[in-house]
Amino acid sequence: MSEEKTLMDFVNQAKSQIHEIEVLNVESLLDEGYQVLDVREPAEFMSGTIEGALNIPRGILEAAADRQYAGRREELMDRDKKWLLLCASSGRSAMAAAVMQQMGFKNIKNINGGINAWKAAELAVKIPSRT
Repeated sequence: MSEEKTLMDFVNQAKSQIHEIEVLNVESLLDEGYQVLDVREPAEFMSGTIEGALNIPRGILEAAADRQYAGRREELMDRDKKWLLLCASSGRSAMAAAVMQQMGFKNIKNINGGINAWKAAELAVKIPSRT
């Protein structure tokens, strides 16, 4: 029988397959046309995120990005669109980035350290409006 894998095993495997950037590089990538995709749960997202971020929780990402799925999100249909993925500490977003690459997305970068690193760097946090 194989050895049981931990969450960090999955995160480390994902991080070995993706490109990560530091929070101080986010602004220049936003200027290049990247958009932030926040994969945290809605309550986490509502507590503060990066200006202009789109929230699609990790748990529904594959369905939201599946072109064949009736509940897909139109924002995720363009596989050439540039995305910066964000979560709390960069574990969920790393796994999301790896999955999105497998789904054909070509311009995916993970924000290393997530919103925790963003706040630690004292960068602006936006509280989304409830719509």
